[in-house]
Amino acid sequence: MDARDRATEPGRRETAYARAEGRRARDALLALESPSTLDFDDPALEWRRLLSEILGTFLLVLASAGAAVAGTLTGGISRAAAVTAPGLTVMAVTLFMGPVSGAHLNPVVSTAFALRRDFPWRRCFGNVRPETRPSTRLWPG
Repeated sequence: MDARDRATEPGRRETAYARAEGRRARDALLALESPSTLDFDDPALEWRRLLSEILGTFLLVLASAGAAVAGTLTGGISRAAAVTAPGLTVMAVTLFMGPVSGAHLNPVVSTAFALRRDFPWRRCFGNVRPETRPSTRLWPG
């Protein structure tokens, strides 16, 4: 290790400390807004997060496919009704499951959040299967 490396080492430590301090401050503010965020990263509650992702994706696919089925069985529903049902489902799922799992409902959203470092990679891989499994179960054929 030469003199230049030793000179930059304290700067790196200070930057890492500042980032950690910023994360702690952000987490404290989020905890004031929503106390359920305190246990959001608790690994013991992973089953709850995965179950909410499965249920949310199931409800979304059910509402989307249900609009098409209702349109076929009843002789047709308006395009507005067929589009509003999945939209309202996404809103409802996000509101009641957002604090539990983040309510991504889509593997691409989970991966994008992980790439942005807003979501841990260790949970991203676990979320892909629950987010794709219900949609393949409901698919006809």
